[in-house]
Amino acid sequence: MKQQKDKTFVITATLSQKDIEATYQKVILSVQSNFETKGFRKGKAPLNIVKENVSEAKIIEEVLTNLISKVYSDEIEKNHLHPVIQPQIKVLNPPVALGKDWEIEITGCELPEIILDEKYIDVIKKVNKSKDNDNSKLTATMDALVANSKVELPEILIKADIENKLSQLVDQTQQAGLTIQQYLKSRNQTLEQYQEILKTQVQNEWITNLAIDKISKDNELTISDLEANELVKKSPQFAKNMNLVYYLLTQQKVFDFLKKL
Repeated sequence: MKQQKDKTFVITATLSQKDIEATYQKVILSVQSNFETKGFRKGKAPLNIVKENVSEAKIIEEVLTNLISKVYSDEIEKNHLHPVIQPQIKVLNPPVALGKDWEIEITGCELPEIILDEKYIDVIKKVNKSKDNDNSKLTATMDALVANSKVELPEILIKADIENKLSQLVDQTQQAGLTIQQYLKSRNQTLEQYQEILKTQVQNEWITNLAIDKISKDNELTISDLEANELVKKSPQFAKNMNLVYYLLTQQKVFDFLKKL
């Protein structure tokens, strides 16, 4: 496994024919146990009948998924990694077929480390003394955090967020009866220009969030279970995502702390 300075890690592995065949047998037997066809009870059809009626490509895809999952989880545990996104998978010797070893590459990343220049404190003190409204002060505070932060964000992390936001935009435009091209034309933007805007937005969001996390840890601004439960009582819709609850409360506690500087 190789790990880069920006906390991107790359795992390469060879999946042997022996392991592929063993996993293939397990997968096909699992498919057989749930297979139904005319003339046979569920799970009682012979393997040759099952293989004739089930896509070989889907079986191989399931074999690949199972083997990659095993390699990935083993490497994560072995190297004490804490991934923050779904890994990207690449087969280095396509096509994926039986009768040969498979060479794979798994790319993921952890949260990068951030260095926060304490000059941000002086900037925020000036913001707090200004006569701007609360929204303007909040924006200026976040700008100060971004401007005084030093962090190397993993490219894979930024790309994942951009793709997610683009996917959300496609869904939103479709619901409005528009294509993404029509939407961008209404904004006088090309897709490339919009992606650059998204890239800057995503980068600033990550830098802000990393800075908030660092400030909360450096100043021991912890969130108690009682505080989290109180928020859930007020907003039950958050009950299914307690990570978001702790994140929102931490963010609020940090901004309250910064207001008092």
